[in-house]
Amino acid sequence: MIDPDLNPRKMRFQLSTSTVSADFAPLDFRHPVLAGELADALLHMHRSLGLAGGTAYNYRHAIVSLLRGLPTSYPRIVSLGMLDGDLVEALHEWELSLAATYPPESTLPSKRGRQIRRLIQIHEATGRPVGDSVLAWAQGRVLHGGGEETPLDEFSNAERLAIRDECRRRIRTLEDRLAIGQRGLCHGSAPDSDGWVRAHDAIWAVRHEGRYPGVSIDAVAVRACDQGVLNELSEEFSFDRATTYGGGARVMRRLMSYLYPSDTDLVAFRTLLQLETGAAPEEWSRVTLSDIETATDAIHVRLHKARARRSRTVRCALTHDGRTGWRAGDLLRRLIAVTKHARDEMTANLAPDAESLFLTVNRTSTRHLAARAESFSRRPFSSILTSISPSISHPHDARRLRKTVKSVRAAVLRSADVAAGDDHSVEVYQRHYAQTTTVHVLAGAAVNAAQQQVFTRIQRGPIFVNAHAHSVDGEADDTLAEAAAAEVTASSTDREMNVAHCASPYESPFSPAGRLCEHRPSMCFACPNAIVFADHLPRIIGYREVLRSYENEMSPAQFASVYGQQVANIEQVLDMFSQEQRDQASRDIQDVAERVHVPLAQRGAHL
Repeated sequence: MIDPDLNPRKMRFQLSTSTVSADFAPLDFRHPVLAGELADALLHMHRSLGLAGGTAYNYRHAIVSLLRGLPTSYPRIVSLGMLDGDLVEALHEWELSLAATYPPESTLPSKRGRQIRRLIQIHEATGRPVGDSVLAWAQGRVLHGGGEETPLDEFSNAERLAIRDECRRRIRTLEDRLAIGQRGLCHGSAPDSDGWVRAHDAIWAVRHEGRYPGVSIDAVAVRACDQGVLNELSEEFSFDRATTYGGGARVMRRLMSYLYPSDTDLVAFRTLLQLETGAAPEEWSRVTLSDIETATDAIHVRLHKARARRSRTVRCALTHDGRTGWRAGDLLRRLIAVTKHARDEMTANLAPDAESLFLTVNRTSTRHLAARAESFSRRPFSSILTSISPSISHPHDARRLRKTVKSVRAAVLRSADVAAGDDHSVEVYQRHYAQTTTVHVLAGAAVNAAQQQVFTRIQRGPIFVNAHAHSVDGEADDTLAEAAAAEVTASSTDREMNVAHCASPYESPFSPAGRLCEHRPSMCFACPNAIVFADHLPRIIGYREVLRSYENEMSPAQFASVYGQQVANIEQVLDMFSQEQRDQASRDIQDVAERVHVPLAQRGAHL
């Protein structure tokens, strides 16, 4: 038997506001073997899955909750590999007790149960022994419900414009201040024995003397402000009441603003980048310089989303007419410029976060200055929105910016496929974005459009030819003859891509005129441009089976919403063929090499 490792586990988590050192010592708990196993599973999951620091820290809380909630009557050597059912009973009792620990509306009982189950599954996936009864518990359903959340609504268009204008104003003000600070660095020098007699000297001292541990320039800054020296920079220094309680901190923050962007300034940049690209706040927060690639006409940025475990590249356009623009590429260039001093300091100190896109300098508890990557707490974004008049609706959550962009796309493009964008599927869009006010307002227009499509189909639905394409007379209608010739000469790839022939792919009733139809094959059987030959019958039946396979992955209401009309359209077309033809086509499917290609955005709920 191998002795369990009961040594302390080193744990460090990067939270939104700080880095937490949360070393985990199994011997601090009544059941150290179990503690070590769960801690190892957490560390493995944190490294391999790239969990955000806050998420991993919450998992640590779940482990502590379990270890403190286990009855002391259970043996100290209890572990996940035990074959008896004692541990399962203890796990069940602990999970049951969570309901009495938290208020009824809390989602933590469900969350804690899910977290411990996942840690046990990770432990088993790494090849460690897990008892059958414990594994069955981990693979079972969570005891408590997760509660219902009201989806975040988007900002209104007026609010979006107000937020955009306020962020632009802050960035312009920041750049003006930094220009003054740069002149101060050029003309300033080390203060003499009499202290600071010029404002430029104060800026020079903040840049060159304010960051050494144990060295504080607060007292000199307070004296200079009290004597009016800093009024040369701004009259606002006279309102900082330098000699009162907290005056030194106020004066230093204002001086630092002439050299470095504040957390609020960086949030203003991130907010505008979100509005330009529609990316999630955490995607932009984690960008580094190595993720940025500059091209001649744009800047390409690699974005990472840890929770979804996906990466993508967005194109950030540039302004090329010589003006300082507000497009995404322009914002990146301006952001890199305003963080230059902070980046130089971090590079000189070989700091690990020197490559981060968002950098700032903070005044530490020891009153010296330290450059660091911005952690993006919620307070700066809320402070920006609070400063806007008329007031912005609550909650002040940066995720609402992404919903705003998504809703605008739905309004402009009139397509859930395209509005879903780079999310995993249309199902994700429907679950998290389709509840927004803009989409609800568009519902009336959508119903009218759907009714018009029904009327169009009544007047002229898909053209049905109950014959094989090779038997169509070449002297028939030009459109029909061209469709038959195209079907006869179609390659295997063509047949995989088409469940019907399209007579006019650039004149779809479901897309703007002149745009290539992007709704194949979902809308083919509701389109008057479609021409169906007997050759298509095996593919039509095959496509129906593809849609039916998604039915097991969705609730009945969701399947009816996403695929119900498509199935009804297919059945209507199949009814035009005889039963003998359908039976023969079903048998022929097994011998057909081609399979219907369905675009990723139109596939089942698992994407």
